[in-house]
Amino acid sequence: MKKTKKWIALLLVLTMALTLFTGCGGNNTANNDKVVESRTVIDATEREITVPGEINRVVIMSTMPLCSVYCMAGGDPDKIVGLTPESKNAAVNSFLSQVADLSDVSTAFAEGEAVNVEEVMNLNPDVVFYNSWHAGDSAAAAKLEELGVACVGFTTDIPSAIESVSTWATLIGQVLGTEMQADKIVAYGQDVEKMVMDRVAQIPEEERRSALILANYNASGISAAGTTFGRYWLATIGAENVALELTQKVAPVSLEQIYAWDPEYIFLNSFSAFTAEDLMTNNAIAGHDWSGLTAVQNGHVYKMPLGMYYWFAPCSDSPLALQWLAKHLYPEQFTDIDMDAEIKDYFKEFYGVTLSDEDLHTLYNPPAESAM
Repeated sequence: MKKTKKWIALLLVLTMALTLFTGCGGNNTANNDKVVESRTVIDATEREITVPGEINRVVIMSTMPLCSVYCMAGGDPDKIVGLTPESKNAAVNSFLSQVADLSDVSTAFAEGEAVNVEEVMNLNPDVVFYNSWHAGDSAAAAKLEELGVACVGFTTDIPSAIESVSTWATLIGQVLGTEMQADKIVAYGQDVEKMVMDRVAQIPEEERRSALILANYNASGISAAGTTFGRYWLATIGAENVALELTQKVAPVSLEQIYAWDPEYIFLNSFSAFTAEDLMTNNAIAGHDWSGLTAVQNGHVYKMPLGMYYWFAPCSDSPLALQWLAKHLYPEQFTDIDMDAEIKDYFKEFYGVTLSDEDLHTLYNPPAESAM
């Protein structure tokens, strides 16, 4: 009997010990759930980059349309602590200002084309985003990595605007752990691109309309979109690109050259402070007479909008830009698309921003101070 009591007592002790051990293990699991593990991503340089599980301070070190994509892909804009002056100007003067107040974000690290690594370190970033296609920014990222900062490279060497945004959103989603939001962005862009290409494919070659995208136009001169994104836009909307002969990404051109091309449609990038009306009424630059051009005579000069970023460059609004361009060039192919409604729905869905009719007017008519 005594032996039986001893065994029972021993069994109770073991049971209590096991319960305590299991309880401690459960508490540890609960505590571990609060610790966000670091993540490993493959960036545009095809290297494995380890980023902190919790990211509270972000520096976008390069001038590229990444800020709006970051916000769209689930990034907290309040965590952005550094931007280049050009990116900050675009953010402050665009509709991104309705998503975040970035007016006090530091630009101190940007010194012309160079990056002041010490100033970047002063911002104490958890992660730095940079353009891996830019030699100076890549060199600065290498120095920052030696100092222990996680630097994630993004490329601007993708001709397709939709593919660029998709690639950026996917990588940002992996860095932040917001993959589901990134997947929605990618799916929408791909659906829009396919829809536009399917429709313009039905237009006979002899009915294709000629077009030119002006990358910029200011007192310094006129530049046309060459091998950069302008070529993608015009090819995707089925335009005859009059500037295909250009071999530079953005090339200076004369007004005489534009007359020789004589495009039926001209799209003016919102990097320029001039409006379409300025060109059509010869109120841009003294001595520049645009009146003899076919596009001007037919009223087919359009200023590209400025939404979350300039629509010429790849940005979070690129699926909207593609529809806008296609509808202007071939309105009869896209009669079912109401751009006002499309833009409002898109901004509500992806940014949580409700646009008014007055907002739309501003988006279609960017203010001069927003010019780059």
